[in-house]
This record gives sequence, C-alpha cells and structure tokens, in this order.
Amino acid sequence: MSDDTDVYTVAQFREHQDGYGTRDPDAAAHAGIVRDPLVSRYLAVQAEHYDPDQMERPGEMPGQARDLKEQRHIRAVAATETAREALSNGDMTTLKHLTGEQDQRADISGMKAISSIDSLIESPAPVIVLLGEMGAGKTNMACLIAQRARQLLGVEQVASNIRSLRETTEWVDNQGEVRSGYVPNHGTLEEWVQQDGDPLDYPQSQKLFIGDEFSSKAGGSGKDGYLTRQKMGPLVYKIRKYNGLLIYIAHDESSIHPLLWRLGVIIKKVNKKKAVVADRVSNGQLRDKRFEVEGVPPTDWRYNDKEASSWAWTDRDEEEEPDPDEVAYDVALWTVRECKEDGLTHRETAQYVPFGKSWVGDRWSEIQDGKHAGAMDRVRAITA
Repeated sequence: MSDDTDVYTVAQFREHQDGYGTRDPDAAAHAGIVRDPLVSRYLAVQAEHYDPDQMERPGEMPGQARDLKEQRHIRAVAATETAREALSNGDMTTLKHLTGEQDQRADISGMKAISSIDSLIESPAPVIVLLGEMGAGKTNMACLIAQRARQLLGVEQVASNIRSLRETTEWVDNQGEVRSGYVPNHGTLEEWVQQDGDPLDYPQSQKLFIGDEFSSKAGGSGKDGYLTRQKMGPLVYKIRKYNGLLIYIAHDESSIHPLLWRLGVIIKKVNKKKAVVADRVSNGQLRDKRFEVEGVPPTDWRYNDKEASSWAWTDRDEEEEPDPDEVAYDVALWTVRECKEDGLTHRETAQYVPFGKSWVGDRWSEIQDGKHAGAMDRVRAITA
C-alpha cells in the first residue's frame, strides 16, 4: 500500500488534471482512468487535434474533445472498470486518483475585492463590460464575476464562446438535442438565449453568457469590428429580454455599443490585480468612474488562457438591412439618438447601426421632430 505522501500527490494530480491547479494541465482528462494504452492514445490524439470550428455546424459541437459523447462514454466505462479492479485489489492510490481531493483546489482570496465585485453583481445591471490590454487578466475577472453571479443570483445556465471553459452548462435546443455550453456564433447564441420560449408565455431561467472579444480577429476594426458594433445592440436587447446577463470582454472603448454601458457598467483591468469601474464610455474614454478594485483574486473556473476564443456573427457574406418594427431597427433608432446626443457625427454614429450616414442624418432629423417615439419606448422598456 502507498504511504500518505504518495496518495496526497495522486489527489493533487487529479485536481491539476481537472484544471484546478496553478497551471494548465498537459495530461488529458482520461489519463489514469482509461488504462487500455491503445484507447488512451486514441483519445489523446483526438483531443489534441479536435477543432470545433472546422466542423460543418460548429455551434452544435462542444468546445473541447473531452465533452464529446464518445469520449464521455469511454471514460465512464473505463472509470467503472478501473474502480472495480482498484476496490478488488485494495489499490488506494488509484481510488484516490478517481476521487481527487477538493482541498487541493486553488483557493479564492481577496475578500475586499470580491465584496466590490458582489456589489456590481447584485445591482440591477445585466451587462458588465471588461476592457484591458492583453495579459491584464480580463478573462480571469470575467470568470470570477460569473462564478460569483452563479452563487449570488442562482444562475442556472452558463454559456460562452471561450472554447476551453469547463463551467458552462448543457442545454436543450429546439430540436430536443442536448448541447454543450460552447456558443461560437450569433445564431447559436440567439437559440441559446431563447431556449425557454417566449417570456410572455414561459418562465425564464437565469442565464449568463461570457462573450470574449467578438471583434478580436480584426483587432476591433475591419469587418468583424464593424459587425460587432452593429449587431451588439440588438443582441444585448434580446439577452435582457430573456432574463440573461452578459459579461462581455471588449477589445477597447471604441468597440462598445452605447446599449452596453446604458444597461451596465464598465470595468477596465489596469493589470492582473487592479481594475477601474465606471458607468459609461464617451468619445472613447471612461466617464463617471465609480471606484477601483485592488487585489483581484484568481477564479477557480477552469479555462486555457493561451487558447483563442471563436466567434462568427454570420455565415453569410451579405446581411439584409432590418425592416421597420424589428428589434434591430428599434435599437438602431435608439442608438442614433444616444450617439448624436453624445456628440458623435453622422459618420461615427453609422459605425454602430446597420445603415449609412445619410440614413443616420434622416432619422436624427425625424427623432428631433418627435417621431419614432414607439421605438424609443420599446427599447426603454428593456433598458429600464
């Protein structure tokens, strides 16, 4: 029988293997569980080369190979056999690996910082936007906020376009298929947020989505940045309508749609331990700063911070302009008013709506004449 130190090390390894250590694990999820060397190697190679974005329907695929039905079934069968043999042989080392040891997981400290984060979560704001340079810890803070939201608000459904995030939850799509919480495109996100049906007819579960830099492929500019600025407003509107919370990791201040800060708060990560909280962005700058957060602790949600997130706004090259009375059209009108009142030009405002600067000018004149009050009221009902 192994001594206590050996068993302790095995327990630590299982927690590290499951992503609770201070560094990302190299070993796959099945290591030590699947004992057949050929099957183990097959699963390892599959995990190494798995890329859901290369599939025909990436929105229907899990973010990681470990969550494929095939892999889960193989692990479950192997774990049963491994446990049976370990119990029969008195193999305590193997049993300790199978059970792990939660005391060896990374601890959350920094209670003062957490208290500040809790105050944001418990406020009515359904949107939190995170800004900061690469390496400042934006994803860590997003996951920490989500972790606290699940504990404080009873969030039932968590989804994200962060492929490696393990704390997302499974959900059932409109075809009755069980899907993972990996959401890599706009169409899948719309289906996910509407999974409970029309809120006028069905109660809505509390949902939370972590969106990681939708425009990062283009550095916040180009087509991806353009689509992000145009589509973010209607998307936020829908998330709010279906009882959702949005934690959005933005590229920079210029990529933030006005509806984001109107519904929530802005957090700018200065470095891994410090953040500034503000109410809004104006002319690309933080305004109405609330307070600073010092000593931001690490989350114990698990993800690979070296892995890029995936996102696609559309599978089509061309997008039709929204028709009047559609949500996107209402939000576009509301956006024109907000941008113009904030001093933006017609051209600058057009970056945030799916129309050109001439349309912006025409609609702004109509808004000043008192038209489009119905659209403003509909958006206001969601943002109130």
